Amino acid sequence: MSYLSKTARTPYTCCVESGYQVLAAMTSCRAWSHFLELQRNQWLTRQELEVLRWLRLKQLLDTTYETIPFYRNLWKSSNVDPRKFDALHNMLDLPVVDKQLLSRAQQEDGFGLSAQKGYDVAHTSGTTGIRFQIPFTFDTFQKKYANHLRQMYACGWRLGVASATLHYSGHSQFRGKYTGRADDREPFMNMREAALAVAHRRRVLVPYHSQETGDDEQIRSWYDTLAARRPYMFETLDFNLPILKDFIERHSLPRLHIPKTFVLGTYSRSLRSELQRFFATEMFNRYSPHEIEGVAFSCNVHRGMHMATDCYHTEFLDRRNQPVSAGEIGEIVVTDMENYLMPLIRYRVGDVGHYYEEPCTCGRGMPLMGDLDGRTRDCFQTAAGLRVAPSQVAAILQDEPGVVVFQAVQGDNLNVAVDIVYCSNAAIEDTNTRIRHRFEKLLGPEIPLRLDPVRSIRLEQNGKCCFVKR
Repeated sequence: MSYLSKTARTPYTCCVESGYQVLAAMTSCRAWSHFLELQRNQWLTRQELEVLRWLRLKQLLDTTYETIPFYRNLWKSSNVDPRKFDALHNMLDLPVVDKQLLSRAQQEDGFGLSAQKGYDVAHTSGTTGIRFQIPFTFDTFQKKYANHLRQMYACGWRLGVASATLHYSGHSQFRGKYTGRADDREPFMNMREAALAVAHRRRVLVPYHSQETGDDEQIRSWYDTLAARRPYMFETLDFNLPILKDFIERHSLPRLHIPKTFVLGTYSRSLRSELQRFFATEMFNRYSPHEIEGVAFSCNVHRGMHMATDCYHTEFLDRRNQPVSAGEIGEIVVTDMENYLMPLIRYRVGDVGHYYEEPCTCGRGMPLMGDLDGRTRDCFQTAAGLRVAPSQVAAILQDEPGVVVFQAVQGDNLNVAVDIVYCSNAAIEDTNTRIRHRFEKLLGPEIPLRLDPVRSIRLEQNGKCCFVKR
C-alpha cells in the first residue's frame, strides 16, 4: 500500500518531498522520517495500535516517574506507582492535571527545566482559560510537525501545493503583532516559517484584529487574496467562512472555488453542507490544541475524526473523572506520548467531546471521536441542572439560513441572551420563532431567552469568535 496521497501531485511536490527525504537522511531534520512512520501507523489494525499505544505509554510513565519530580510527588501523594501498571485501564488510577496545576509546577521548577538546554517553547492560546508555556526539544517539534503533515495529507493535499490560512489575531504565528503580547511565538519560529513559505506555499491572510466582526474592508482583502491565490487547501476558523459567504452574496461577487478546506471548529450538518456547496469545497476538521498538535483528524469519509493513538492517549470523562460511554459528551483528557521534557499526562485540555465505538470505513485502525463539542466552561445548564454542550446550542443558530454569525450567552441566573447578525434578506420573525422553539426544547421552557439583532459580534481577547459562552 502507498502511504502517500496521489492527489494534488505536482513536479514541485516531488522536488519538496525529495528534499525532505534528503534532509532526514543526512541531517538532524528528521520530520520526513517521522511522517512516514505515522503514515504507516494509521493503517495498522486497532489491535496493533492498542499494543503500540500501551508500549509507548508504559515507557513514558516509567521514564517520567524517574526523571520528573512533579509527577513523582503527585503520584506518590495519590498512592499510585505507574511502574507497576500492566494494562491500559490502570491509567484511570492516575490523577488528572490541568493548566493551573501545571503552571504552578512550572513556577516551582517541578519539571527540572532550569537544568535543561536546547529547547524552545509554545504558548497555549488562552481560549480555555489560563495561558502557559510548553517546552519542546527540536526532535519533539519535528514529531509535532510530522503529525501536522499527516493531518494535511489525509485530505489529499501534499507538500508543494498552494495553501492559505486565516487564523485569529492572537495566533502565535503573528508574534503578538495584533495582541501586543511579546511572548506570542511558535517554537523554532524561523525554521517553521521557512518550511511553511517554501514547502507549504502558504499564504497567511490578515485576521480580524479589531474588537468586533463586521469590517467589510478586511473581508474584501480575504476575498481578493483567495481569488488571486486560488489555494488548493484553505485552513480557517469556524466564524470566518459564514462571514465570507455573506460578504460574497451581499456584493454579488463570483464565488470562490476551494478544493479542500480545514475548518477548526464545529458546524451543524446543514451549515457544513451549505458551506461546502457554496465554496465548492470538501471540508475537513482536526483537533490540534497548540500544546498537543495532531490529536485527531478527519478523513474523506467525514464521520468524526481519527484519534492519533500512536501519539496520544485520549479519554472522555465525566465530572467524577470516570469514562463516559460512546456517544456521551465528556471532558477531554489527553496524554502526550512524545514530549518527555514536560510530559502532559492525563491533561485536562478544557474541551468537551464524544467518541464512537464503530470503526471508520476508510480502513484506518485509529478509533473515531466526533467533532469538538466546545469548551468545558461554556456548557449551558438546564433548569434541572443538566449540562448541555456548546455545539448543541450553536447548532440551533447554525441551522438557520438567515443567520450569519451569533453569540449565545448564558448568565449565572441561567437566562440566555443571543446576539445575532442576520442576513440582509432574512425573514427575522420566522427565524426567531424557530430559534425560540428549539431553545425551549433543548433547555426547557423555564429558561428565559432574549434574541437581539446586532451589526457585529464582539471577539475574544485572543481574536476568536466564541459562538456560545457561559
